[in-house]
Amino acid sequence: MSPRARTSPACAHRAGREAEPLAVVLLAHADPAQVHRLIRALPGVPVFLHCDARTPPPVFRAMTTGLPAHVTVVDRVRTALASWSLVRAELTGLRAAVRAVDARHVVVLSGACYPLMSVDDLVRELAVWRGRSWIANTPLPVARWSTPRHPDGGLWRLNRRYLVHRDRVLHLRGVPLRWPWPRTVPAELELRAGGHWKIYSGAHARLLLDLVDDRPDLLRFWRTTLIPEETFVPTMLASPALAGADALPPCDAGPWYIDWAGSPDGHHPPWLTGADVDRLKVARWAPPLTPAAPPDPAGTRRLFARKFRSADPDVLDRIDAELRR
Repeated sequence: MSPRARTSPACAHRAGREAEPLAVVLLAHADPAQVHRLIRALPGVPVFLHCDARTPPPVFRAMTTGLPAHVTVVDRVRTALASWSLVRAELTGLRAAVRAVDARHVVVLSGACYPLMSVDDLVRELAVWRGRSWIANTPLPVARWSTPRHPDGGLWRLNRRYLVHRDRVLHLRGVPLRWPWPRTVPAELELRAGGHWKIYSGAHARLLLDLVDDRPDLLRFWRTTLIPEETFVPTMLASPALAGADALPPCDAGPWYIDWAGSPDGHHPPWLTGADVDRLKVARWAPPLTPAAPPDPAGTRRLFARKFRSADPDVLDRIDAELRR
């Protein structure tokens, strides 16, 4: 049975008021100019900004100085790649958002993301997703997560216990350290592969936080997995034993344009430039995806794109002028 979402005092105080259509959890660690530009592209949207605790103080001050009133700076987490610390940073922002606003959707963005449409158009696009999350997710195993050493479709990330310190996986010469013997994945979990960037429904955001509070046993499991930012949320929300009738269905098409084909290693997509604008236009004006439509990963509309940086503002100038008018 799905756990019943608790009503916080803040939610009770907002009872009877119309929900915000949109809130944003923004995870950033560098490039204050790009972060400020992204915030300006979201006028009036409640933004909950997490700046990595590893970020140098001058960069943090530049990132958090002169912010508009609709931006809240949340508690900082020191993060490391492929570790629970990245999930903890997202959960910190998500909890701040849920406590402060009653939003129909909560979008998780990086500082290198940018919307491909205006806020009004974003709200219209997400109206058909009311009450539903838009989170790309695929049942494990998936072929793209196999490696020559681990040809099991990504199960190796979860069925071994990795060594961690302060929610960060320990490495030796670039290799993550783990116990040599396999372990059993909790039977309640329907494993899913996904990405870090997602759009929660308000109900799913609250449900996830309730599960985090109520199931320390599952959190102990996730803390010792590898790259949990790509499995934790989709698995928790897609598992009927945890989410009940609201379990997340599989979805191959996410709302982000990311140039994985141009990635030199398959893990780090390239920076987008003016040469990508025509492809961004195709992604922006492609047919919209609805919850009832069978997903077409190659041909559905994208709402956001990444990665961008302030060192190359021309591509964002063209997005503003040609896509977000």
